Amino acid sequence: MTKYTIDCITTDEFVMDYATFGDGEQAYVLLPGLSLLPVTPMAQAVAMQYRAFHKGYKVYLFDRKRDVQIGYTIAQMAEDTATAMKMLGIKDAYVMGCSQGGMMAQVMAATHPELVAKLVLCCTAAAPSKTAEKVVGRWMELAREGDVAKLNRDVFAHVYSKGYYEKYADAFAMAENLGTKQDLERFIALGSACQDYDSRELLAQIKCPTLVVGSNIDNVLGSESSVELAEALKCKLIMYDEYGHAAFDEAPDLHGRLLEFFED
Repeated sequence: MTKYTIDCITTDEFVMDYATFGDGEQAYVLLPGLSLLPVTPMAQAVAMQYRAFHKGYKVYLFDRKRDVQIGYTIAQMAEDTATAMKMLGIKDAYVMGCSQGGMMAQVMAATHPELVAKLVLCCTAAAPSKTAEKVVGRWMELAREGDVAKLNRDVFAHVYSKGYYEKYADAFAMAENLGTKQDLERFIALGSACQDYDSRELLAQIKCPTLVVGSNIDNVLGSESSVELAEALKCKLIMYDEYGHAAFDEAPDLHGRLLEFFED
């Protein structure tokens, strides 16, 4: 059985849940993307997915803070996560941010360089693309309508490649009704932050080794977002042709390529 723990950081300003797994010394921080449900309850599944990192790394999986309101920005998400990392004694971490988590990771690497020794930005962007404005905007509308199943179906269909979506259609069907009114309100607040985000002026402050991972069939942010980000950072870019926006979940070779980047 995969070992993992779930705990929380409590400050005067927020409570943030996180999970840990792995027995290594090097801190590896995972910042997941926008989702209707928190990720820490799925810590065991994530720990199994990231089993290649158990020996050399201590992996930290951070949720957003519990109480999220409209107006909570990407910069504030990054700052709160940085505070949590400091309280846990994390520094010089290898940080991987996926989608919205990648937006946070950019801000964190620019404003708290002591926390980030290496940076991986997966299927993310420095500013909203036309594709993102359309897709995330639709998700916000569905969430406001309160149709959990319709929202989940639309998210699953856009986030995953057609082949992956069809392969796990039964599992997606079982999950499509998961989500409460409170989850929808939280989703709207977090999703709205993506629509106002722009880190382009911060990118020059990122000095740590960086790897960008993207998809040529990214139906959420558009493939150009990853390409433009890698060009701005002048860093290595991995682009997948057969996996969707969630290439960080779909690509079977990605963890091996991450280990090469981390150990270089």
